[in-house]
Amino acid sequence: MMAEEINELNNFYNKHLAVDSVQSIEETDVVAILLTKEDYANEEIPYFDLIKKLADKDKKISDFGNSTSIVLNSASGFRTIIIAGLGGVEKLTPDILRKAAGETARAIVKAKGEKTLVYSSPVISNDDHFYLSALIEGLILGSYEFNEYKSEAANDFDGIIQVYSKDLQASDIIAEANILCESIIWTRNLVNRPGNIVQPQYIAEEAHRIADKFNLACEILGTEAMKEKKMGALLAVGKGSAAEPKLITLKYQGSNDSKWIALVGKGITFDSGGISIKPEAGMGEMKDDMAGAAAVLGAIRAIAKMKLSCNVMAIAACAENMPSGTATRPGDIIKAANGKTIEVVSTDAEGRMVLADAVWYACRQGASKVIDIATLTGAVIIALGNETAAIVSNNDNLCQEIISAGKVSGEKYWRLPSLPECKEAIKSDIADLLNSAGRAGGVITGGLFIGEFVDESIPWAHIDIGGTSTTQKTNGHLVKGATGIGVGTLVQLVKGI
Repeated sequence: MMAEEINELNNFYNKHLAVDSVQSIEETDVVAILLTKEDYANEEIPYFDLIKKLADKDKKISDFGNSTSIVLNSASGFRTIIIAGLGGVEKLTPDILRKAAGETARAIVKAKGEKTLVYSSPVISNDDHFYLSALIEGLILGSYEFNEYKSEAANDFDGIIQVYSKDLQASDIIAEANILCESIIWTRNLVNRPGNIVQPQYIAEEAHRIADKFNLACEILGTEAMKEKKMGALLAVGKGSAAEPKLITLKYQGSNDSKWIALVGKGITFDSGGISIKPEAGMGEMKDDMAGAAAVLGAIRAIAKMKLSCNVMAIAACAENMPSGTATRPGDIIKAANGKTIEVVSTDAEGRMVLADAVWYACRQGASKVIDIATLTGAVIIALGNETAAIVSNNDNLCQEIISAGKVSGEKYWRLPSLPECKEAIKSDIADLLNSAGRAGGVITGGLFIGEFVDESIPWAHIDIGGTSTTQKTNGHLVKGATGIGVGTLVQLVKGI
């Protein structure tokens, strides 16, 4: 990467790291070394004698998760040595390296060096770009900190970070990893901002900026345009708010002969539950209910900047779900754009409502595949915890493609069964569908509801990130707050299709 590109990335990341590569081990004031247990017998490692002595005294120094920092006083001045353990080589994966690099990044920032050399285990194949990408992603994402609203100026990190690699294609791999991380950080920032800032119009303006910067087609539908298209489901959710709902579409055409892939995201900028109001405890966290919309916009941002050979549309269905005298009530019946009627059991089951009209619209625009992503349910946390997102789908191949893309990106997914009994549960006695079937199989029934609005012939997958869109603690490359889940997977998915 050119020096000006690194400076531009450093300005974008604020305190976060922009990374370049070097093919020789140079003298720097900080050296970060990520090693497996087997590496302590390799004399080619920088500062081998020091590391060998430390390893002889403490056998756990190479365990995954362990990190040691030492300050040396040399003839050229003080130097900080950071040693991060990767565990045994037989268990080493790109995701382990990504997590260890995240921890290392925070140590690098703390050391405040002007120039840092990062050296990773020589047992990692030089031609395996997945490991190099994971290392870069961990370094950049692990250094993330959301501080936009702190009154004191941020302590910006402006050091130079260089990764040692003999791979002749390292510069290209690192440049692409920087682009991906830039978009993940863009996504994290959008999700972390408060609901009084991020409303549907704000997301529309952000989408416009992406379109202008990367020459994408952009369409923003407001209330009147959605009424013309009879998008009653999306409009019903936004009725209680003074903020006008928006349906945002960005299109990237990178190929003349590829079919269109639709990435559709839930964009509830704040979810009070509406008339079915949520409990007070934790309601403030509902500013992140637009993480799906942020993910699809972040993904198309990265896809466009990478100039991938594909055709992708990102659709963000945005509304604020508030209680008021104009809000939709439980018991109301509304009609979606595809003509199906919906009995509203709970106004807190609003994400599937906005996505209903959005996935239908994706099909009308020629999508050959539809992937929707949403913080749809709390039930997904009960089913899969906070580490794994759920998939509900009508297509085995698309499911496997998402899971495989997630493995490369360090994001975990698990497919849940689309049982006929669950589909029966969303049938209404007085309308076509219920917008909520209760607690039993809640992740599945929520997904299947959305599937009712996708053309039967089109492969479709729903991703529920209700437990993974944010994290309550900093660990590895994930930092407390928004995770940006989905961006890496969707970009890798598009690259692989």
